[in-house]
Formats: sequence, structure tokens, C-alpha cells
Amino acid sequence: MARAGQRVLREDSVPQDRITVGLLAIAFPRQAVDEAIEAAGAREQRSRMLPAWLTVYFVLALALYMDMGASRVMRRLAGALERAAPGVAVAVPSEEALSNARTRLGPVPVRLLFERTAGRLAPPGTPGASWRGLRLVSLDGTALDCQDTDANRAHFGGPSARGAAGARPHGGLPRARLMVLAECATGALIAALPGAYATGDETLTAGLLPRLRPGMLALADCDAAGNQLWRDAAATGADLLWRIGVPCRLPAGETLADGTRLSALEAPRELRGAGAHDIAVRVIACRPGGDGQATKRSALITTLLDAEAAPARELADIYRARWKIETALRALTPGTKDAGLVLRSRTPLGAEQEIWALLCAYHAIREMIRAAAALAP
Repeated sequence: MARAGQRVLREDSVPQDRITVGLLAIAFPRQAVDEAIEAAGAREQRSRMLPAWLTVYFVLALALYMDMGASRVMRRLAGALERAAPGVAVAVPSEEALSNARTRLGPVPVRLLFERTAGRLAPPGTPGASWRGLRLVSLDGTALDCQDTDANRAHFGGPSARGAAGARPHGGLPRARLMVLAECATGALIAALPGAYATGDETLTAGLLPRLRPGMLALADCDAAGNQLWRDAAATGADLLWRIGVPCRLPAGETLADGTRLSALEAPRELRGAGAHDIAVRVIACRPGGDGQATKRSALITTLLDAEAAPARELADIYRARWKIETALRALTPGTKDAGLVLRSRTPLGAEQEIWALLCAYHAIREMIRAAAALAP
């Protein structure tokens, strides 16, 4: 609400703005926002122009308008809120006040909001949602450019290799990694985990393994699938179908009727005394390209050892569904690569907040797409 003496700015919202802001309200109702704030202990201690609940919606709106200044985003949000509740005036604070409100909120409420609302969207019978009774999910990752500040560089790090001309890749910007577990049929995110660039995809993947369940078939791209990572993933009860680079230490075993062969991921020699053992896998030689493109020579390995129950040709076709998740991840960061945009936050906590907001906005869009598809004849 506007206070006496405060400037009230209204910006007429085009229909697209009303749709996007309305989308946030549908995907993240006020009650869900309040619950996330309470759970994070982020409720404001005194009356403010920008209370915590409004700050959450502001942060989510920033994710929808990556190429727009904070004040302009707030004006659009204010305009949409005033239209939704005639007679209510929303004041637009200064850039500094908006930044301070984001700092007070922190990343935790936005993370909790994502974790409480994200999940599978495909109803039973959705094409591509399952194969032979197994729910298809994919583990995949990306990287996000951050503002080049000392704090971001110290926290996130980034690529250090230099090209032929001596320039660092991606302009030498700090980069955050992001690993997600997604539903193949809809691209809906089941779980996500951001981290520093130096953390590595395998470490972040390990952090998502507890979200795997029996009855899932998890697809992943892992050039150097390690014995421990595979063992931990298989221990969840989910079946696995991962691409690995070639050459990879996979000793030759029995060749099956479909041309695939049995092999094993060898336990590290130093761990054998601690009870580590080789893990049986089935190897499918293929070039699982995406978008019609062939990839470098590789192979698939799977926990599905029965060639009759899990034909190799079907598994190779199924693995291509993972490329849809890569497309979805590009949609997750609209314009950040092609337009040269980076996360706007100059601090690690601000960047983390932004990442969770992007994930929330992505989920809201996927939910809208699913709802629209359900209405189609």
C-alpha cells in the first residue's frame, strides 16, 4: 500500500504482462508464498513498503524479465496488482530499496517455494512419460554466467582454460552450475541443485540421487561414470540408462542375442579392501545424437541386463528423450546465452536467489503448457 508522501507509479500492463504475473499467482498462490516465508524465518519484523510476500513476487517477476531493469519490473508488477485489486495502490520503491528488500529476503524462501511446488506434471498415459511401466526422468546440467564481482568470482569460480587467442571462455565471467532432475515427457523439474562451477556435475548429481525412486528409469550423460556414483544411483531402486564416453574401462563380458554385452564398472583398487565390488552393467554401443546430430563415439550402460525384456533398440530410442531436457534447460535461461545476458546479482546469495526464481518461473511456464495441452481436443 502507498503511504502519504510516497510516489505511486503505475505502468499500463500489456496483455502479456498480465498473463505472466497472473501465471505466477496461479502457480504460487499467496498462501504457498507465506508458508515458504514462515518456514524460512524471513517474515519482516516491522511494516515495510515492500513486505516479504511482495518481495517474493518481485523476485519471481525479475526472472520473467531478465533483460529489464528492477524498477521497471516492479512497475509492471505494481500495475498488474492494481488491476487485480482495484482501489489498491502499490508504491514502487527506489532501486536501492528494491535491492535491500531482496537482500532481506535471501534465497531460502524462494528455494522452499520451488521445492514445495515442483514435481512431475504428466498424468498417467501421457505419451513419452513412461516405458514398459518405468517413469522416464533425466538428470542434466547447465551453467549460468554471473556478474563479474570479487564476491561472485570467489564463490562460484569459472572456466580457467584460455583459448588460442588467450581469451578466457564466456568472457571470463564467474559461472554457477545447475543440475536438475526432470520429467522427460513434460520437461517439468522434479528437483534441482545449484553450486559453484568447481563443484562439478558428478558432485551435484550425487546430491540429487535421493530423489530417484523405484519405478523410474533415469537417463543421464556422464562421460566418466564412476563406480561409486553408479552404485549410489542404483541403490535408490531406480533403473539407470547413462551415456558414457569411449574409451571407458568396461571389460568384455558375455555378448547377448541383440548384440549388446554384459560388463562391469570396476571398483577402484584402493576401495576393494573396504568391500567395494564391481557392478554388473549392460553395454549398448551407439551414437545417441540429439536434434538429428550425431555425437562423439559413445555407449550406453544400463542396469537393465535382460536383452529380451529391454531391447537395445528401444533403449537407444528412449535415451534420445534426454535431449528434450537440454532444450528445456535452454528455455530455463531465456536470452542468457544468445543475448549475452548474465544473472543480475552482484553477490553469491543474490545469484542463488535468482537461480531459484528462474526455476520457479520455469515451473510455472511448464505448468501452463501442461494445462493448455490438457484442454486441446
